[in-house]
Amino acid sequence: MQMKAEIIELGKESYQGKRGQVVLPILTLLDRTVGHRLKNTVDMVLSEEQSAKLPVHDVKLQGQLVEVGITELQAGFAGRMRVRGEVLTLNGKPF
Repeated sequence: MQMKAEIIELGKESYQGKRGQVVLPILTLLDRTVGHRLKNTVDMVLSEEQSAKLPVHDVKLQGQLVEVGITELQAGFAGRMRVRGEVLTLNGKPF
């Protein structure tokens, strides 16, 4: 499944795992697909490779348009939608 979205925030979530502290980079996305859209924002959990590619220091990511390929949907805390997948394009350029 592919979705065009606007980046609302790049955040991090951390918790204490069996082998120590775990930090997950998370993109909060707002659906910008033409036609039927999701009403609520979704959180996308990024892999380490994906988060390393993001131009965090060069450009502000907030407000940028991305196209994401979603491979997994799950309900997060309090029913908030959480997705996994990969970023395909950033502002129309291949990622």
